[in-house]
Amino acid sequence: MTTRAGSPLAVAPGFARDVLGEVAATFGRRRTRLLGVIGNLVLALGYVGWSHWHPNRPEAFAAAHIGVAVVVWIMADVVNTNQLGADGEEVAELLSSGHGIARILATKNLALATVIVPLAVGVTLGAQLLARHAPDLGRASLADVGAVFCWLGVGSVLSVLLPYRPMPWRARLAARHTWLRWALCLGTPWVVVLGLEPALNAADRAVGSAGRAGALVVGVMCWAGGLALAARLARRRNLSLRQELRAYVDSV
Repeated sequence: MTTRAGSPLAVAPGFARDVLGEVAATFGRRRTRLLGVIGNLVLALGYVGWSHWHPNRPEAFAAAHIGVAVVVWIMADVVNTNQLGADGEEVAELLSSGHGIARILATKNLALATVIVPLAVGVTLGAQLLARHAPDLGRASLADVGAVFCWLGVGSVLSVLLPYRPMPWRARLAARHTWLRWALCLGTPWVVVLGLEPALNAADRAVGSAGRAGALVVGVMCWAGGLALAARLARRRNLSLRQELRAYVDSV
């Protein structure tokens, strides 16, 4: 039995190799990205613990979707919302040679998920251990995974709209004319978080009656929608996107 070139079965092995390569790079030459995730995790745990922990009501700690709250905190950062910038030259070459942005982002998304998902589920497990009356661990864990993929979709769109090349701190401080755009790239994801919070709360209530996997299904749908929208935006601004990725356009 043979598979046609371009069919899902034919493409899958190459895509899997790309994802494994991204995972290896995350734990190898891109350790700065990993350190950024860990730093955000520490900040998130501090904030969420302070805002959700009630000494007289420890059951509320696990009931408040702690893993999801930590996911949102971590993934509103540039680790997720600027997935293309750190590899700008490489991504620009891929785009020039005809590679689709959806595949490029999906590869980076799945590599990032291998880091974020275990952290989120671990946080939820820790919250369960602290709670007196813990809710369903399986359902909470699926909600964590759904939240990760939902925000990967959001991050994919923002990665196309607001890519920027990272700069060393000293260079950034010296280049004052880059501060405004840099602040825009850093601040926009948090505006999105605040804007989407009511919709996400409504979705959370809606999927609560959809069974254990409701949040996961919604999260994967958001991810697919985000990749599709990112691909459409990338086609519209293909030339400018490649220019932004090839040069320190925000530092000249």
